Amino acid sequence: MTQPPMDDDFQDRIQRILNEKKKEELRKRFGMQLEGHSEDLSPQEESEWLDTITEFERQFENAAEISVRERIGNPPIRPLFDISDSELEDALDQLLELLYANNIVVDFINEVDDREAYRFIIEELLNEMMDDIRIPDMYSHFTYEDFHPNDEEDVKQWSEEFLKAFFEHDEEMLTLALAKEGLKDSRGHTISLEEFQALFREFHTNYITIMAFSCQPEKATVDGDYAQVAVNTAWQGLKNDGKTVARRTGISKIWLMRSPYSGWDVIQAEIAGWNEL
Repeated sequence: MTQPPMDDDFQDRIQRILNEKKKEELRKRFGMQLEGHSEDLSPQEESEWLDTITEFERQFENAAEISVRERIGNPPIRPLFDISDSELEDALDQLLELLYANNIVVDFINEVDDREAYRFIIEELLNEMMDDIRIPDMYSHFTYEDFHPNDEEDVKQWSEEFLKAFFEHDEEMLTLALAKEGLKDSRGHTISLEEFQALFREFHTNYITIMAFSCQPEKATVDGDYAQVAVNTAWQGLKNDGKTVARRTGISKIWLMRSPYSGWDVIQAEIAGWNEL
């Protein structure tokens, strides 16, 4: 007797059961805690994701540490002095393609000229050590700025992210951007994280929504572990009466402190229009 075909819902239930068995194996073998299932993935996609994690952990257990140069097969590399300006772009592209073919990606957050990018790769990156793990479609990323930090560009970026969280009423992201101690209000008085959050909430209680905002860092000053950024700021907010639109433009000032973990934390903000309630 021929069995009727399984419908999609039944197949999904079966796959979720199999996925739970895979998670249990990951818990037993590698001590990983994976609970529930992702709403963003179909059961089949989650199964493939779990297979990738399993393979990664399996290889990681016994992975040898090798240099990037070894990972790409110790190819002959043309020295920088031997490459003319007209050849440089093609030489850099070939090097990046060779790295990519071996699941290695080089990221440049800020603009770096081709000669410096080529120099960085052959003189620094190729000597970096990495775990020799090879999984299709899984790439190891190396970022130029991790080797050569650009503090001025970094603090500008962190200031933009802070202001974006502020105007989009995203308290979770705003809190992540703030230092956990040493905070000050716009006038320079010491306040707690909870007091800073209260000032943020008070601002947003005056508006139904912030309809538009823009911010463009104009100047950054870095002094050791501290920095100040001037940001050209413009925003529009619909007030609680549902009719009045507040428009503000001006220079916002953001003070930051180097984070003990990575990046920068905001310690003080003087935002255009914040105190004009």
